[in-house]
Amino acid sequence: MTVRPDAVPAGRRGSAPRWHGARRRSRPRVLAVLVAVVALGLVVTTQVPDPVGDVVGDLLYAVAVYAALVLVAPRLRPWVAGAVVLAWCWLVEALQATPAVGAVLDVVPAAAWVLGSTFNARDLLLYLLGALLAVGLDVLADARAGVTRGSRPL
Repeated sequence: MTVRPDAVPAGRRGSAPRWHGARRRSRPRVLAVLVAVVALGLVVTTQVPDPVGDVVGDLLYAVAVYAALVLVAPRLRPWVAGAVVLAWCWLVEALQATPAVGAVLDVVPAAAWVLGSTFNARDLLLYLLGALLAVGLDVLADARAGVTRGSRPL
């Protein structure tokens, strides 16, 4: 079976095809974003008074989880990554309503930076907004990169 050269999906001939947003992200850039988001999150949660610090911290938590996920799975589609991040954040929040998180925090107090400590229904909405923000920024970055490379964004 032969493939016609003009049948190569979006992208240049001889390059790997881009299948509906499943492109490979630059790991060094994603790592830089993750470090920046975590640093900003630490500053916000420790220096900005509540409720602003708490709200922004929750948004940044979802963005950081998104960056960590695409760091280990750089070909993951943005909406799939966003759904996984939202499921993770909601699971962590739901676990806060159980004794499980308290038991972990008794043994490893620093785990509070990942698991939180107390359930707050408002956080569920904030995680949704944070995941949407991360997906939107990822899609925007891909579209901008496509324009600068001279190819059309998907």
